[in-house]
Amino acid sequence: MTNESIIMLKSAAAAAAGWLWAALCPALPFTLVCTLMVFADVVSARRLARRLGRRQPTQRQRLKFSSAKFGRTLGKLLRIYALLLLTAMLQYVVAGPDVNLLRIVTAAVCFWQGVSVLENESTACDRPWARILGKVLVDKTARHLGIEPDELRRELENERFGDTPNIP
Repeated sequence: MTNESIIMLKSAAAAAAGWLWAALCPALPFTLVCTLMVFADVVSARRLARRLGRRQPTQRQRLKFSSAKFGRTLGKLLRIYALLLLTAMLQYVVAGPDVNLLRIVTAAVCFWQGVSVLENESTACDRPWARILGKVLVDKTARHLGIEPDELRRELENERFGDTPNIP
């Protein structure tokens, strides 16, 4: 390769990197917000795992941190980043400055992760607000432990009121 072709390749790479940076720069604050919401979901899932581990000590191995779960979280983040990149491109090419698609997509992702956080916090919790949310949101006990939520509620009631066997 000659010196001129190396300079042309460097110039083309710098132009492509500059174009990519210009396309991604408007999406960076939105990626930060989405990343923080995903990490809030991870923290609430860890809190749920600790609560369920205290309730069902035999199931603690299934509730531990694993690389597969971490890989799913990274995959979720990469899908969100790709969605935000595609949205930034669509806004630049199709929608124009009139409609801020990045805000709409970020709001949708934050709503999705916020509902997941509320599901995690309301599962296996005996506080009144959690019982109200439990009527509306999905209970994740069956997904994490493989037991039905009704069984866990009965165990919670037995712990709270004492288990007295019926002796005739």
